[in-house]
Amino acid sequence: MNDENNKIFEKRFDISKNIKKSLLNNLSNSKSKLDYSHRFNGRWENQYLDIDFVPEIKNILDFACQLGRKIINKALIIPNKRLGFQNNEFWFNISKPGESTGWHDHKIKSRISGVYYIKIPDRSGNIRFRYKNKGSYKEWSLDSEENKMILFNSDLEHCVGKNNSDEKRISLAFNLYTFPINWSKSFESNSISKFY
Repeated sequence: MNDENNKIFEKRFDISKNIKKSLLNNLSNSKSKLDYSHRFNGRWENQYLDIDFVPEIKNILDFACQLGRKIINKALIIPNKRLGFQNNEFWFNISKPGESTGWHDHKIKSRISGVYYIKIPDRSGNIRFRYKNKGSYKEWSLDSEENKMILFNSDLEHCVGKNNSDEKRISLAFNLYTFPINWSKSFESNSISKFY
């Protein structure tokens, strides 16, 4: 992996307090509708919820596609069930106090991955990135801030530090694909990291 593949793009995307409140309420009220990918250290790592239950995220996902297009100069899509795909390529990460997210990357066939920060209490953990260079890892971190979006290459390893706050930390993660999408069995299943 070279430095060109490690570029990270940060951009604010503000949503109103009312939309954020509605999003958090809909997420909380739809717990019985959540699908989960895998457990890590006792917590569900990825929590999937159809867009119909959290319509407030439509504009966030649209903004991610628009920003990604500006970066790579190609049209992008975030596959989801509403568009006729079998799975959603977006999910929520909800970390309770004391929880963290281990090192991982995203699906090989996705072009860009990203995260949007919805509720980030102070001391709830920053995102860290790394890549291997000549036998050792180069690591760095970025501050996690509410209403910030971060886009990065899907094969760039990343993790999130421990939530040292007294509240849940909530973010929305996603994978973006270019056209045509190379359809395969691996695309139809939720990704589970090789780093756990």
